[in-house]
Amino acid sequence: MKFVLKKSFNIYNTSQKGTTLAVVIKIKNEDISFDGLSGFRERIMSTIQNSKEDVQLDFTEITMSLDSATIGELMKYHAALESQNLQLQISGVNKLIRTVFRLNKLDTILHLID
Repeated sequence: MKFVLKKSFNIYNTSQKGTTLAVVIKIKNEDISFDGLSGFRERIMSTIQNSKEDVQLDFTEITMSLDSATIGELMKYHAALESQNLQLQISGVNKLIRTVFRLNKLDTILHLID
């Protein structure tokens, strides 16, 4: 894997097996909290609008559950990327969040990476 760190916003690029390039964004609890969601939305949408690669959200550091506002935002990101023939990937999902995705049938829409 090749990593290129962009210091702002915890965004970095990764090449997986030399073929798939994705913009990877490390997500923190404060990003998806009620108070942090609007700033996070602006940051993600700016990244999506400027991206020529898939976008991967790294949920490794998330310890809380997702509320309906956050799930709605994920669906907006998915739709925005899909309209550009790109994919929203979500990695590092814990058991609780995976259950939330499954119960809402989001695991059939969003691309979850183990």
